[in-house]
Amino acid sequence: MNNQDLKKQLGHRIKVRRVDCRLKQEQLADQIGMNQGQLSQIERGLLGLSVSQLVAIARALDCGVSDLLEEERKVA
Repeated sequence: MNNQDLKKQLGHRIKVRRVDCRLKQEQLADQIGMNQGQLSQIERGLLGLSVSQLVAIARALDCGVSDLLEEERKVA
Protein backbone atom coordinates (compact mmCIF):
# COMPACT_ATOMS: atom_id res chain seq x y z
CA MET A 1 0.00 0.00 0.00
CA ASN A 2 1.43 3.37 -0.96
CA ASN A 3 1.46 6.66 0.94
CA GLN A 4 -1.47 8.10 -1.03
CA ASP A 5 -3.65 5.08 -0.19
CA LEU A 6 -2.77 5.44 3.49
CA LYS A 7 -3.72 9.14 3.47
CA LYS A 8 -7.05 8.30 1.79
CA GLN A 9 -7.86 5.58 4.32
CA LEU A 10 -6.95 7.77 7.28
CA GLY A 11 -8.96 10.66 5.85
CA HIS A 12 -11.96 8.41 5.36
CA ARG A 13 -11.79 7.15 8.95
CA ILE A 14 -11.57 10.73 10.23
CA LYS A 15 -14.61 11.70 8.16
CA VAL A 16 -16.65 8.69 9.31
CA ARG A 17 -15.85 9.43 12.95
CA ARG A 18 -16.64 13.15 12.49
CA VAL A 19 -20.01 12.35 10.93
CA ASP A 20 -20.73 9.83 13.72
CA CYS A 21 -20.03 12.64 16.21
CA ARG A 22 -22.46 14.87 14.27
CA LEU A 23 -19.84 17.52 13.62
CA LYS A 24 -19.51 19.61 10.50
CA GLN A 25 -16.06 20.05 9.00
CA GLU A 26 -16.03 23.68 10.09
CA GLN A 27 -16.84 22.74 13.70
CA LEU A 28 -14.07 20.15 13.91
CA ALA A 29 -11.61 22.44 12.16
CA ASP A 30 -12.34 25.21 14.67
CA GLN A 31 -11.82 22.82 17.59
CA ILE A 32 -8.39 21.76 16.37
CA GLY A 33 -7.14 25.13 15.11
CA MET A 34 -7.27 24.30 11.42
CA ASN A 35 -9.25 25.82 8.60
CA GLN A 36 -12.10 23.92 6.98
CA GLY A 37 -10.28 23.67 3.64
CA GLN A 38 -7.32 21.87 5.22
CA LEU A 39 -9.61 19.42 7.00
CA SER A 40 -11.47 18.77 3.75
CA GLN A 41 -8.19 17.97 2.00
CA ILE A 42 -7.16 15.64 4.84
CA GLU A 43 -10.48 13.80 4.69
CA ARG A 44 -10.09 13.34 0.93
CA GLY A 45 -6.52 12.07 1.32
CA LEU A 46 -5.01 15.02 -0.52
CA LEU A 47 -3.09 16.41 2.45
CA GLY A 48 -1.06 14.63 5.08
CA LEU A 49 -1.07 15.65 8.71
CA SER A 50 1.37 15.83 11.58
CA VAL A 51 1.28 13.64 14.66
CA SER A 52 0.16 16.62 16.74
CA GLN A 53 -2.71 17.29 14.31
CA LEU A 54 -3.70 13.61 14.44
CA VAL A 55 -3.72 13.70 18.26
CA ALA A 56 -5.83 16.89 18.24
CA ILE A 57 -8.33 15.32 15.83
CA ALA A 58 -8.58 12.15 17.92
CA ARG A 59 -9.19 14.16 21.09
CA ALA A 60 -11.84 16.31 19.40
CA LEU A 61 -13.55 13.16 18.11
CA ASP A 62 -13.32 11.50 21.55
CA CYS A 63 -11.34 8.54 20.32
CA GLY A 64 -7.80 7.25 20.41
CA VAL A 65 -5.24 7.81 17.70
CA SER A 66 -5.17 4.04 17.25
CA ASP A 67 -8.88 4.09 16.38
CA LEU A 68 -8.12 6.38 13.46
CA LEU A 69 -5.04 4.44 12.36
CA GLU A 70 -6.43 0.93 12.67
CA GLU A 71 -7.30 -0.77 9.42
CA GLU A 72 -10.77 -2.16 9.03
CA ARG A 73 -10.84 -5.90 9.49
CA LYS A 74 -12.62 -7.91 6.87
CA VAL A 75 -14.84 -10.72 8.06
CA ALA A 76 -14.31 -13.95 6.15
